[in-house]
Amino acid sequence: MEIEARLMEEWKANHDLLKFYEDLKQKRFAHFLTIQTAFLAFYALLAKDAFATFSMVSLTALFFIPFPPLIISLYFIRVDTRGRAYIDTTNTRLLMIEERWKRLSRDGHFWTYQPMFAALSRHDEEVIQEHLGVRNLPGDPYRMLALSTSAHASEHSILKMFWWLWIALAVLAFGVHLTWHLIHGFTWTM
Repeated sequence: MEIEARLMEEWKANHDLLKFYEDLKQKRFAHFLTIQTAFLAFYALLAKDAFATFSMVSLTALFFIPFPPLIISLYFIRVDTRGRAYIDTTNTRLLMIEERWKRLSRDGHFWTYQPMFAALSRHDEEVIQEHLGVRNLPGDPYRMLALSTSAHASEHSILKMFWWLWIALAVLAFGVHLTWHLIHGFTWTM
């Protein structure tokens, strides 16, 4: 009985840690979107100004502005990857606790993460069908939802999208700047 109580406490502690880290990850993602949106808005205003009153200073700035948000994107991609590894490790730890609990106490254990992992990560058709049977809803979208891409993968795709967006904007600005110089020459006038 003492080992069951300890496993229950360990399970609860790991579960609380997982909830805390998931919340932290969501807040970090929200901050990333806020920062990137601000840079994007600034870049759009600068681009509008650069093309309305064509100026070499504005064109040069269009090339250099993407570098800070590009570095920020790289940082957040790395932090997100590490955060996903931490969350998956904690999820796996919860699965291990549940397995050990089952071995030690056939009648006193419970499953929480095993069925969720089976449905959402392994896409176990038997578990999905069991969930559909219990839900018993006409036109139930559960199967489609269980087979959908995880939020973690979607968030990571958005992080990478911003990374590539800033690279594309820097290359585009460099191309416009170079084209202007090819047409007008490389002379410096004040």
